[in-house]
Amino acid sequence: MLQSLDILDCPLLECIAQNFHETVDLESIRISNAENIKSLPGRLDKLSHLQEIEVDGCLSDNCENFRVLPNYVNKFTFLQELKVRERSADLSFPEEGFPTRLTSLEISNAPKIYTSLVDWGLNRFTSLQKLQIGGEGFSSVMSFPEEGIGMTLPPSLASIFIQNFENLEYMCSKSFQHFTSLQQLQIYACPKLTSLPEKDSLLSLRSLTIWYCPLLEGCIRGKGQEWSKIAHIPFVFIQGKRVRN
Repeated sequence: MLQSLDILDCPLLECIAQNFHETVDLESIRISNAENIKSLPGRLDKLSHLQEIEVDGCLSDNCENFRVLPNYVNKFTFLQELKVRERSADLSFPEEGFPTRLTSLEISNAPKIYTSLVDWGLNRFTSLQKLQIGGEGFSSVMSFPEEGIGMTLPPSLASIFIQNFENLEYMCSKSFQHFTSLQQLQIYACPKLTSLPEKDSLLSLRSLTIWYCPLLEGCIRGKGQEWSKIAHIPFVFIQGKRVRN
């Protein structure tokens, strides 16, 4: 019985299958670089054992039932990993939201999905361990999590990776206060970021990695207030180089 469907680097592919009714035991769907697919198979609701969905830089805006995929995601009660990258289409999720059992969530260059997440409430992911988020279309985000709208993060997180928030200025300490499992924080290409959460919010961190954040890098290298927040972290990397006490 088919358990994994991987369609990778198939730019000329237009059709996968008509229906999913013969693959009810399917656990993983990964589609990458297949921008000419005209339609996903029907009967998505039959995939009751699905654990992973990954859509990466593919599927044209004319793909007939890609836009209805969010309507089914909440029905995949065993879904643990959801990754959507390079989606500029007007794609959003319904009020029912997302399956709360997710352990890994990656949203890149998909601002409509990000808005859906914020409205629904990231804190409702009670089992989420890994969060990767950012990309083009997030110019209105000035703090992470977004303080003004009461956005909070689930305390179960062990790894956070934020990237390409062009106007991000600071990270909100309040949302990091209850983290006891957070071990890894990665920040990539946030050129206006100048401030990290307070030290008390980062005590569990084992690794901090920073790339292309010139203002923040300057504050850290100066060994001032920002450095005092992270001096306890065993592994601090800036531009790929380890920074030591």
